[in-house]
Amino acid sequence: MPTLPILPPSLDEATLQQLTASLTPQQLVWLSGYFYGQATGGTAAAPAAPGTGAATAAAPAEKLTILYGSHTGNGKKIAEQAAAAATARGLKPEVRDMNDYPGRQLAQEQNLLVIVSTHGEGEPPVSAEELHQFIGGPRAPKLPKLKFAVLALGDTSYIHFCQTGKDFDERLAALGGTRLLDRVDADVAYKAPAAQWIADVLDKLAANQAPAGAPTLAAPAGSAATVVAEPQPAAQFTAENPWPAKVLETIQLNGRGSDKETHHIELDLAGSGLTYAPGDALAVRPLNHHPLVEEVLRAARLSDSAPVLLGSESLPLAAALASRRELTVLTRDVLERYAALAPHAELHGLLADTSRLQPYLYGRDVADLLLDFPTDQLTPQALADTLRPLPTRAYSIASSLLAHPDEVHLTVGAVRYEAHGRQKQGVCSSLLADRVAVGDEVRVFVEHNEYFKLPKAADTDIIMVGAGTGIAPFRAFVEERVELGASGRNWLFFGNPHFTTDFLYQAEWQQHLKRGGLAKLDVAFSRDQAEKIYVQDRLLENSRDVFGWLENGAHFYVCGDKNRLGHAVQTALTQVVQNEASISLEEAITYLKNLKKQRRYLEDVY
Repeated sequence: MPTLPILPPSLDEATLQQLTASLTPQQLVWLSGYFYGQATGGTAAAPAAPGTGAATAAAPAEKLTILYGSHTGNGKKIAEQAAAAATARGLKPEVRDMNDYPGRQLAQEQNLLVIVSTHGEGEPPVSAEELHQFIGGPRAPKLPKLKFAVLALGDTSYIHFCQTGKDFDERLAALGGTRLLDRVDADVAYKAPAAQWIADVLDKLAANQAPAGAPTLAAPAGSAATVVAEPQPAAQFTAENPWPAKVLETIQLNGRGSDKETHHIELDLAGSGLTYAPGDALAVRPLNHHPLVEEVLRAARLSDSAPVLLGSESLPLAAALASRRELTVLTRDVLERYAALAPHAELHGLLADTSRLQPYLYGRDVADLLLDFPTDQLTPQALADTLRPLPTRAYSIASSLLAHPDEVHLTVGAVRYEAHGRQKQGVCSSLLADRVAVGDEVRVFVEHNEYFKLPKAADTDIIMVGAGTGIAPFRAFVEERVELGASGRNWLFFGNPHFTTDFLYQAEWQQHLKRGGLAKLDVAFSRDQAEKIYVQDRLLENSRDVFGWLENGAHFYVCGDKNRLGHAVQTALTQVVQNEASISLEEAITYLKNLKKQRRYLEDVY
């Protein structure tokens, strides 16, 4: 085994790569722990290098299983961060995807960390479905020796926030497990709470495992972010530090007379160092429209210049509302905080009855809330503290970097509607459609989606089903495969209301079809005939070929509205499999479940 190299006084990235090229993964992990100990004053001992024979630990490393169930890959990233931090503390972590984890193995676990997201209204992600069902069923084993902790990932815009994490936490405890610490529920801004959760749970494990009177292998105070920091590329742009991308082009894709308004937007990434792959999303930091800010101020009866404190920064209330607070969407947590200020019986009644709460939240914004339940107890600071931080909006990337170097393209549907007596619009779609022009800047960063990717094998066929702006990632898929010269066939199903006004990227698809970038193209324009026709109808019409492609190993992708498209496509494909394979409905459902477990049926639905 090669010895560890001596680092020179001056060290750049190229030199570091050269010095570490011959090291094993175990040695690299050891170095990570060693340098962490050095950076923090040597308070946390590094584990012994594998195979060196050094006896720095009095006992074998304690095994720790880290399970993740993720929809986009965030859970996996956190699990890997936790494993790196655990290794630095002398533990022996094993990271497992719930998709591949046999439920009965829980009976052998002693230390378990669970990181799981919730998909939509309380549903587990596909990778967690079987384990979630197993622990809730009669075959789940008793777990009297288990110590566990749960990090639940979710979005407070949903009523059943972090429900899957809550389910795992409650069931593991009911089966006899002991909580290392209380469950943590993380909203879309998950990085800080996840980092703190990792530090806290590892502190607890260290305290539990240390012999009486022995020092614990705990991280120094205030170092949690250092312990679990993700490896950062040279240029790192995030929600806190977005890239100011210049607008290169903006084109409305729909023809005159369309009921839809879809914009193609091209942004400049030159100099950012940002990279992406087809299937990833671009997050955009929005700004609230000035008229809405004014409506909120009037409804609250507050001065726009009143100072408010956000963290350590003082801003005029109007500026804070414009750039830092969510105004267009109401969520349960906002109502709960507001109810503490506004003693309205009706408001408390809504919070107590979820069957009434969801209809109330739908289509209402912060101005509606303030008008419906006025209060004299609202101060500028109280309003700022009650409202949710303004989250970024993510859009499926509609381009390939190979086809458009230093650029990223988006397909954005402008959201406009009337509800509860007022005109409303989407905070980010309206910004991109109305308030930015060529030459302006939009602040962005890339959100990688590990589970909506092209197949690794270039000769694998793919079937893509999208409606409306759900066409976006498939434009990127086809561009990428054309640039790579992939031999796998590409089949696109696309739907929208009208052929003449709503055939998004029509010329490009026709060129791909002519030149071989598309093997097949099937479209469904629902309003062009008396009887409405949708993409799921086209799937059924092409039943034999669709099943033949699947049997030949094709990957199947769906992008679009979860409720209207996602469910309908899954139902149609189940029928395709049942008919063509001559099997029962239950067997066809199992067939699709297996496609999902193999990650050959992939969804980007919203």
